[in-house]
Amino acid sequence: MDEVRCEIVRWVSDEPQPGWVEATIVDAQGRRWSFFDKPPIFSDGEVLRSSEFPLPGAIRCEVVSSTHAEGGVEIVEVRLLDGVESTEGATRFLVRAEEVSPLES
Repeated sequence: MDEVRCEIVRWVSDEPQPGWVEATIVDAQGRRWSFFDKPPIFSDGEVLRSSEFPLPGAIRCEVVSSTHAEGGVEIVEVRLLDGVESTEGATRFLVRAEEVSPLES
């Protein structure tokens, strides 16, 4: 299992517990995608209303495929896990391989 880097950009709501945050990723074409979920979905650390945003985070994923773009940049297609989807309902994204890393145990 892997994880794709994200940025936790803001606290959205105190409900439902333990709160709700917005996180973003940038795909290989430079498009920013937004996600709303509980802080533990994006971070193992403590994320609070009083935290200074943005914070680094990650979303669990599975690498579906890999290819090389012009200039030799490796691009991977990831499928997000844990029911995470963008505000537009997307769950698969093309991202630079450097944005994906093995999930730390």
